[in-house]
Amino acid sequence: MEQQVVKPAEDALSSVSNLKHMTSTASYGQARITLELDFSANADAAAIDATKKINAIRGSLPDGIDEPVVIKRDNATPIMYVAVQSAHSLDTIYSKTSNDFQDVLQQADGVSEIELNGGRDKEIAVEIDKDKLIHYDMTLTEVVKALKAENVLMPSGTIYSSGTTTDVRVKAQYVNESELSQIQITNAKGAKIPITAVASIKRQDQRVTRYARVNGDDAVVMAIYKNSDANVVNTVDNVTKKLDELRQDNPGYTFTVTNESASYIRNSLHNTLQTLIEGLCTTGLVLFFFLRGWRSTLAVMIAIPTSLISTFFAMYIAGFTFNMMSLMGMALCVGILVDDSIVVLENIHRHLMQGEAPKSAALHGRSEIGMAAIAITLCDVVVFLPIAFMTGMVGQYFKQFGLTIVFATLFSLFVSFTLTPMLASRLFRLGLKIPDKPIWHKMDALEESTRNYSNLDLEPGPCQETGHPSPHPVHRRRRPDSDGPGRFRIHAPN
Repeated sequence: MEQQVVKPAEDALSSVSNLKHMTSTASYGQARITLELDFSANADAAAIDATKKINAIRGSLPDGIDEPVVIKRDNATPIMYVAVQSAHSLDTIYSKTSNDFQDVLQQADGVSEIELNGGRDKEIAVEIDKDKLIHYDMTLTEVVKALKAENVLMPSGTIYSSGTTTDVRVKAQYVNESELSQIQITNAKGAKIPITAVASIKRQDQRVTRYARVNGDDAVVMAIYKNSDANVVNTVDNVTKKLDELRQDNPGYTFTVTNESASYIRNSLHNTLQTLIEGLCTTGLVLFFFLRGWRSTLAVMIAIPTSLISTFFAMYIAGFTFNMMSLMGMALCVGILVDDSIVVLENIHRHLMQGEAPKSAALHGRSEIGMAAIAITLCDVVVFLPIAFMTGMVGQYFKQFGLTIVFATLFSLFVSFTLTPMLASRLFRLGLKIPDKPIWHKMDALEESTRNYSNLDLEPGPCQETGHPSPHPVHRRRRPDSDGPGRFRIHAPN
């Protein structure tokens, strides 16, 4: 297999486009060659190319081998394992699974291949007695040729009549071991010797080369693979429906799903979506306390779902799906989505406090900080955009993560320039009013204390010991002037 099959196939397949790595495994009676392609490769085109190259060397391969098969997979790991158990013998379970159950599951949408593990295969064993073979002046080759000559199924011609045409075939295949016992072999002297004189014939299990057990009991396990372009969750759901049909039609068999990838994906997406909802709720709570009321909170909070829904459209255009990385990107950028709207809304509040009309305040408030909002957004974009262009396996994982955050951030800028000013002009059409409640007084006091602490100037002052000017700065606090809370003057220390 290595010299006559694997090496010629490797030489032919080495010229496949975008080939990254080739792995070959040769064993008794079979060989497997695995081609790993670059991420930029087209799997369909590569499979066609590999098939053409194998067909080109088919004539140089040894006689008697099966037709080589090219299988395309985007993942070498099965998406689902199904164990089949019954009170019947293992060879009966394996035969039923191979001939019936496997064909039914193969019809499920998204399934590309099914491998069988475990079970037993039956065989007709012809055990030759060496001493008897020598006694009757026969060789092992003569016995093998006689067995092959008697086990045939071939066309033998056509019979024509006035109105019909009938094809004729020779059907001389073995059905059971009793038919084998009637074969006679001609030895070197021309004598007819029955095969039972030199061999014993019996039906038995083949030598065990594979095992499959579920909870300690023998079983036949079907490993199910999906197509390269199929969805894992949808494929598992389709296979599950087929399994329900098999359970109804075969009550004597038990079908147990030992492992499947859809549950892990569903749980991961559910947890990520739950985190996204929790982030929305906590963001709304923080905005409610610091923006002093539900109107300001509503004007900013609407920017989050609006930006996310717009991001869905961009993801659809880009061919992205809802997966852990894309949803994680949405969860992480919830705080970023409200930055631009908060800046715009605060500036609109300032214009409303100066007595401007709501529409004028919304227009001027948005226009004044336009460049600042663009700068804030582009800072986030230039941080996450390079993540989407990472190479290798890491780049494939983080591409949707980085671009999802970029899409959401750009849409949040668009919303802050359009929807947020419009909502502010409608929600504050009667003016900016903050209810007179204790909670807002405490928030004002907290904000005032923070403002007073930050209003410290550093200026050179006299040394406390000598009275001479010191190059080191001293703190001078700004205190409210008597003219009003908005005016300040500088007081020198005592």
